[in-house]
Amino acid sequence: MGESVTGRVAQGTRLAKRVAELKACSRREAEQYIEGGWVTVDGQVVEEPQFRVVAQAVAIDPHASLLALAPVTLLLHKPPGYDAGTGVPVDIKGVGKGVRPALALISAASLAGDDRSGIRPLKKHFAKQILGVPLESAASGLVVFTQDWRIERRLHEDTAFIEQEFTVQVDGEVAPGLLERLNHGLHTEGRPLPPVKVSVGSSGDG
Repeated sequence: MGESVTGRVAQGTRLAKRVAELKACSRREAEQYIEGGWVTVDGQVVEEPQFRVVAQAVAIDPHASLLALAPVTLLLHKPPGYDAGTGVPVDIKGVGKGVRPALALISAASLAGDDRSGIRPLKKHFAKQILGVPLESAASGLVVFTQDWRIERRLHEDTAFIEQEFTVQVDGEVAPGLLERLNHGLHTEGRPLPPVKVSVGSSGDG
């Protein structure tokens, strides 16, 4: 049996079509307004052009613009137990097992309360984010995700020159000569590791 007219009406109209009618613009332009966060349905921002509306109030921000969204860069203080580019599973007591992507921690709800960027968080800001420099799954620290190809390229080009600081908790005494070996560089899988500066903190947390 074919779909009834009543059934089609009950499903409502695509939001993009309604916006195109209200704004007297093309369907593609209507989609851009919606994806740019300029359209509300009953007072709530809706970013999906395919969203269905029936009798709801659809409004378009008077300052709506068709300018492309600028790429954003997101900084995350990654907790241990989340993968940031290594793909190595972890088994941390109290955290869990397996490979959990750090990018899953980033959303509009997880933005810092003191964020002063002035950027309205949109779903597009969290899509196609590329990791800058990997960080071990068991470690915690700063991780950079970006949509800006210039920042991505700069981070990758400068990876070997970016200084990273790690704090490692060691149980027991540090064996004599171990710090000197680390300072002069070690080898892994037949390849030399670059020298590092290693010291023991005065409080025992270095």
